[in-house]
Amino acid sequence: MRRLVPDSIAGRTLLVLLVGLTLSHMASTAILSSDRHDAIATTGDSLTVDRVGVFARLLDQAPVAERDRLVRSLGSPLLTVSLGDSPAVSAIHRDDVEVVPVRQSLEAQFGPLDHDRLHVTRQRHDHGGESPFWWRLLNGFPDDDALLVAVRLTDGIWATFDLTIPRPPTLWSPHSILSALVMIAAILVLGRWAAGWVSAPLASFALAADRLGRDMQAPPLSEVGPREVRQAVAAFNEMQGRIRRFVDDRTRLLAAISHDLRSPITRLRLRAEMLPATETSERMLADLAEMEAMVTSTLEFARGEAGDEETQAIDLAATLGAVCDNTSDMGLPAEFDWSGRLVCICRPLAIKRALANLVENAARYGGRAVVHARHAGRDIVVTIDDDGPGIPETEKEKVFAPFYRLECSRNRKTGGIGLGLTVVRTIIRAHGGDIGLENRKDGGLRVTVTIPQGEES
Repeated sequence: MRRLVPDSIAGRTLLVLLVGLTLSHMASTAILSSDRHDAIATTGDSLTVDRVGVFARLLDQAPVAERDRLVRSLGSPLLTVSLGDSPAVSAIHRDDVEVVPVRQSLEAQFGPLDHDRLHVTRQRHDHGGESPFWWRLLNGFPDDDALLVAVRLTDGIWATFDLTIPRPPTLWSPHSILSALVMIAAILVLGRWAAGWVSAPLASFALAADRLGRDMQAPPLSEVGPREVRQAVAAFNEMQGRIRRFVDDRTRLLAAISHDLRSPITRLRLRAEMLPATETSERMLADLAEMEAMVTSTLEFARGEAGDEETQAIDLAATLGAVCDNTSDMGLPAEFDWSGRLVCICRPLAIKRALANLVENAARYGGRAVVHARHAGRDIVVTIDDDGPGIPETEKEKVFAPFYRLECSRNRKTGGIGLGLTVVRTIIRAHGGDIGLENRKDGGLRVTVTIPQGEES
């Protein structure tokens, strides 16, 4: 049953409207049909017994020679009148409630009547008993009730009245089915529009949240729609502004600290260079050089986060090819296996910087870099394999932390500052993608980067 339930709010709203209104329509039709049946039955029975009394009085007063002509003139598709020496109706009455009105109408014409002069019964005329079930279903099972009344006239002749009382259409009549179909069609058309209109603000929220994850400078949502929606939009826009201010403040603080540290580091390095050349002074200079490199990397990281590069469509395959060529020109083995264009909407320089960092790391520390790229639905998946020792499972998340390196030493000859993967993941996630690390079965590390193709704003 869960598989039959739509996954979207609009679909579920439409389903609730369709089921609820259809059941309500059927129940209303059944109630109205029942009321109509009772009204027709009550009115029909009253008119029927009055007609029987009047017709019986006419036949009783008419000359014998005129009775046959009068019988033919009184006959109709719903009324059959016959004359005979004996009653054509048994004296067994089904219900006194049905006999009393007939007796009262006839006694108003003939005076008191006993069972020897009046026979009444009711029976069912089945016009569709031999018809197919589907025909009877569409035609409302057209069985009619017949009121059979036999009254003995003054001269001893029995007049028998066979009067058919049509049953009103049932719930399964063609009109009821047509009415239900029209209502269902109206629900599907108007309900779909209404459900889409109601769920549209939620869809815009989802798009806005996704856009905010890719671009902190995305424009705010328009505050339109019902009051609750406007309040939610206003809260979302305020949240977006707060996040933007928080990130900007943090980035400016980081950049300011890194910038201010460069001056004292430079002064310390100059003073250390003026000291006699000893093992201690050399270590001091190495530490100062590493500190300066860390400050420079931090400044580049802050500038990268604060950058306002515009997004545009690029061929990611061409970018990966250029990155691998540049890495090979540096004397590091890198190859790219691709087929066809891989177009995506991104910030070109930021994406190129992230991919270049990953390819160079794989080629420098893993022996070589083998790059593959392919489409995966609405995403582009890039894998970078190397022949290195891999990464312990406990370190896969830690390597993305700022200034964290697998090597315990801070020797820049064996490793970087520890911001490379932090910058890479920041860039990839800012585009709505993600990055993962996996040790290959045949040895080496596989880096998997997922980048949405995106939509131009």
